[in-house]
Amino acid sequence: LSNSIYEDIDVDKKVNIVAIMLEAYNDFSKFDTIEFTEDVYSKLHKIEDNSLHGSIVVDIFGGGTVETERRFLTGYYNFPTFRKSTNSYVRYFKEQGYQVYAYHPIYGAFYNRNTANYNIGFDEYYNYENRFNIYKGWNNFASDSELYSEIIKDFELNKDKNKFYFAVTYQNHGPYPSTSTNSYIEKGNLSDTSYNTLNNYLSGIKSTNDALYDLVEYIDSVTEPTILIFFGDHNPYLGENASAYKEAGINIDLLTTDGFLNYYSVPYVIHANSGAKNVYNKSFKGKLNTISSNYIMNELFEYIGLKGNSYLQYTSDIKNNISVINNIYYKEDNKYVEKDNSSYKDIINDFMKVNYYWANDYKE
Repeated sequence: LSNSIYEDIDVDKKVNIVAIMLEAYNDFSKFDTIEFTEDVYSKLHKIEDNSLHGSIVVDIFGGGTVETERRFLTGYYNFPTFRKSTNSYVRYFKEQGYQVYAYHPIYGAFYNRNTANYNIGFDEYYNYENRFNIYKGWNNFASDSELYSEIIKDFELNKDKNKFYFAVTYQNHGPYPSTSTNSYIEKGNLSDTSYNTLNNYLSGIKSTNDALYDLVEYIDSVTEPTILIFFGDHNPYLGENASAYKEAGINIDLLTTDGFLNYYSVPYVIHANSGAKNVYNKSFKGKLNTISSNYIMNELFEYIGLKGNSYLQYTSDIKNNISVINNIYYKEDNKYVEKDNSSYKDIINDFMKVNYYWANDYKE
């Protein structure tokens, strides 16, 4: 860490950042074994056409949301308890004069966010109890569009401030009903249960993409330079033993690279409005690297030419060799290798030690 020098963000390079982690979000149109009768992903693809986009590889499936969430916010692979103040990327933005808010429309105590989010560095954490209990749009909790409307309210109220806003959605949280619903795909060899489960999941995805598209339109309409980041937390749980995946012909065999990626990879997108594009003189279009979720901030900072704090700089160096870290596979020098066959075990061991040190060495 001492080999890197903490770098401030120049005043003329400070832009707003709105980050959204989407519940159980993946693009199932990438699976050629599923034939769609309605394109529920058309709005996502329109966004991607005008954005940076790629895949993140996570360590969770069907649950465990907080792991992807906190890897993004901190850059850690292994976590502290978050029962005391810790270093994080949230705190870096706070040190740079940003207003840092977190949002999640369900109960604040879930995953101890009531304590952890403040120890990660957020100024405010808005949840069901203190803000979102007025909404009932998704299973008696706030839908994505309702959640985004509250973020937009804060954005409008604080136009004179640089902002880092982070939201975790609840819309499309499983389980998904196995009874009949709208049809978005051909039935093929799917059982009635799996067919209905998949269609119910895709119905929620359609609503998610509609709300995302509206949020992008809002971001594009404001004059303040703003970057929107959104990504999935994990794949959905679709039946016992992932039955709907298997019946749909989706390879989720973790002994194969394709199966591993189908099981653990989800999309991430970095979109910039014209103001942010002008600040950095960048198009913000094109394919991004496949990375672990703890590297999303590295990808952004590298693309826009910022360095950040010493931990971000250190982990960018790690990413150059090992761009995916997972309990099963690493992606080393652009090739997937089984964890036990890693050529970079010494680098990984050092990274875990630095991770531990940085997570436990916060100084007021």
